[in-house]
Amino acid sequence: SMPYVFYHGGIFWGLLTLIIVTFTLIITSNWTLEVCSRAQALDTVIRESDIPDLTFRDVSIVGRRNATSSSVNPSRSKLITPKYEITNTRKFEFTELMEVFFGKAGRIITASLIIIYLWVTLTAYSTIFGSTWSLVIPYNNSIPNMAICNLSDFIQILPSGPCLNSYRFSIMIYACVVIPMCAMNVNTMKPFQITLSFTMQFSIFLAVAHCIYGVAVGEVAHDGSHPSRMFAFDFKSFLNMVPIVIYSQVLHEGIPMLAQPARNKKQLHRVFGGALMFACVVYASFSVMAALRFRQDIAPTGSLNWNTTRQPGNPILVRIISYIVMMTPSIVVCSAYPLCSITLVANLIILITGKDLSNDPKHKSKFKVASALISLIPLTCGLFISNLKTLSKYAGLIGFLLILYMPTVLQFQSRRKCRRVFGQVDQWIEESIAASLTMRLEDRLPLLDKYARLRDVMTMCPYYSSWWSRTWVIGLVFFISSVLFIFVLMSVFFVHG
Repeated sequence: SMPYVFYHGGIFWGLLTLIIVTFTLIITSNWTLEVCSRAQALDTVIRESDIPDLTFRDVSIVGRRNATSSSVNPSRSKLITPKYEITNTRKFEFTELMEVFFGKAGRIITASLIIIYLWVTLTAYSTIFGSTWSLVIPYNNSIPNMAICNLSDFIQILPSGPCLNSYRFSIMIYACVVIPMCAMNVNTMKPFQITLSFTMQFSIFLAVAHCIYGVAVGEVAHDGSHPSRMFAFDFKSFLNMVPIVIYSQVLHEGIPMLAQPARNKKQLHRVFGGALMFACVVYASFSVMAALRFRQDIAPTGSLNWNTTRQPGNPILVRIISYIVMMTPSIVVCSAYPLCSITLVANLIILITGKDLSNDPKHKSKFKVASALISLIPLTCGLFISNLKTLSKYAGLIGFLLILYMPTVLQFQSRRKCRRVFGQVDQWIEESIAASLTMRLEDRLPLLDKYARLRDVMTMCPYYSSWWSRTWVIGLVFFISSVLFIFVLMSVFFVHG
């Protein structure tokens, strides 16, 4: 939907919004890594503590106890050494991070938001498949009461007449493909997913190249009689743009899962930052060029714009490119649907039981059955809504909370909690330095060097911390997020065009 909102809201303003959102999300993705390492440090305290049944909620007791003992006799107190790292043996899901720093209420709220977000996303996958196939496949040649749909049929929430029958029949085909895949092992789908990922990138390259060629030779919609709207601005359309741009960059809830198996974890912030910048370049290129090429005829679903160029009468190469661009997303969502469905069930179980049972061998068969059954709900919702732009707005609202507000409050609260637990470090070091004044200089210098290095590694800042980990940056991001959140709320609840 991004080319659609770029054109109607103003291409320049869409590009500016995408860049601002991407830069902000790079900061919050880095914060998510920091929070993961702080949670690991607290988990280490719990495992190494001699207090029985210690929980994350009560872990600050250890800090207070050691702070008290260090003030009495700093040379004999047990100093808690935080290990700010992301290990291969312990994975903190996004919901678990919220529980570590905000308790059970944080876990429930986060799991509920992720479930709703995935539900809307799965429904959007259904509409992509249904709308594409009902536009391309001539069901009416062999099935009565069917028709090939037009782009205008999908401007409203749901098409009508024979087109609606074709759309729903396409979703039934989609259900027959994805429901069995939801019961498959995720590892068996990896080669298929990797292949489709490269295929999707290739189709985007073809789409951008075709648009550049069309703009260069003057083959634009209505022969260029409609304005390009490069610097135009429409506030109503701009409000629709904000949640869709945010929805396009949702990544953060998967960062803990992707970070755990990585070999060089010190480079993770560059990996995720690079991924967001790459996505920004791809979305910007595709959206800007599609908006300039199709203009007033721009479709709410980006790939459906090539429905006009695939028609007979166009050069054979253009028709081939059009079919590749149109059909590739509908095939890619076949592989994405099972993954999202499995994640939805995992978060549903976490919400109910408070535990992640997705990797438990005892519940593997039940988990697969639940994934297949739960997948029916978004498919059913897809039968009654076909407008991707509408779904993207609601998904953008939930995604906004997951990738902007939650990492911000997690960054603030995790720093605050680590100060309470490890806050006695500075006091312990100062008292130890004072006690070392009676030592000989040659013995005291190595000790001072040791204390200096100790102070560096025992603060609340892991190696992912940078200048944008400072408190004033947290406040700035919170302010920007609040402004964007107002725009998102206005778009979802007050703008219906």
